[in-house]
Amino acid sequence: MHPLTHHEILGLIEPFTRRDRHIDLAASDRTRRRLLFKPIEHTDEALTDACEILQLENLRPDRYRLTRTITLGCGLKATLQTEGPDPGELLTRIETVPPQRHFRSEANATIAQSYRLSPTASGSAAVQLELIRADVAVGGLTVIVHAATVKGYPAEVDLIPNTPGVVLPEDLLAVMGWAWGPLRKTREGWTGKLRVRGDEPQLSRKTEAKVETLVAHLARTLTKPPHHFHETLRRARWGVVFRRALPLLFFAVLIVGAGSLTQVQIPSDSILNLLIMGAPPLLMFGAFGMRDTPPLEIPPLPRRSKVGVWPLQPAAVAAPQDVSSDRTTLLAAE
Repeated sequence: MHPLTHHEILGLIEPFTRRDRHIDLAASDRTRRRLLFKPIEHTDEALTDACEILQLENLRPDRYRLTRTITLGCGLKATLQTEGPDPGELLTRIETVPPQRHFRSEANATIAQSYRLSPTASGSAAVQLELIRADVAVGGLTVIVHAATVKGYPAEVDLIPNTPGVVLPEDLLAVMGWAWGPLRKTREGWTGKLRVRGDEPQLSRKTEAKVETLVAHLARTLTKPPHHFHETLRRARWGVVFRRALPLLFFAVLIVGAGSLTQVQIPSDSILNLLIMGAPPLLMFGAFGMRDTPPLEIPPLPRRSKVGVWPLQPAAVAAPQDVSSDRTTLLAAE
């Protein structure tokens, strides 16, 4: 599509101007058909030192995306997105969700939750709030939870240490239950999986509750010596070893069972013989049909850490951003 013209800009920002939201032409990108609005400062007690910015994107003809970004003074950000054909209606949707809804406190840590407003499953004009991401800094870690974009898949949990080279136990999250997977090493830190079942909006509420449980667990664990993690959760750690070994044990049982069948005489016209012949393709179909295939691994045994403290440093508090004041606008309506 061609760059936004002055006439198109006037038409798009009209419902925003009526609600005292003014365009920031210097920050907008007419070539990419993207409009940014001037920041709004929040100074109320529930949301102190917060800056709100709106961004309107023209994705394709008669299709727009409105994004609200709220940044706290500490640097935490939360967004709210919605799409539709009418920018005025998108602004109405955004304003139905108070900014305070994005932030909650758990274990002296602030959780920033980003959402999108999507149409309900009934296909009506109503929309529902869906969690897409949660950010929190706790115990020297930056924790990012990415909600699943496809139904049935697990959410991704990224743990990024503020100190490079930190070694975390693989079962740090898995000890909380079957919903949590073991940690895997990545370039930035560690990543794990969170399985939450259900449909929206209950799915987002369950994920929010899991995130609060995660923050409380990390705050409780990382404020104590590493050996305390093993001493207090020894039984849970051995349970994680058993869960991780289940896929390998399952295939070992299949191999032993297949070998034992060679020692048994089964009549050719028996139904059992038919089941045995059809078992391999059924097992292959079941394995490839799984959305989250468990790895075949020999899990490490839990050991007591000999390190005195967790080698983690608290996150540096970001300085509040300097928000520019009014810029020149070419719109007579403003």
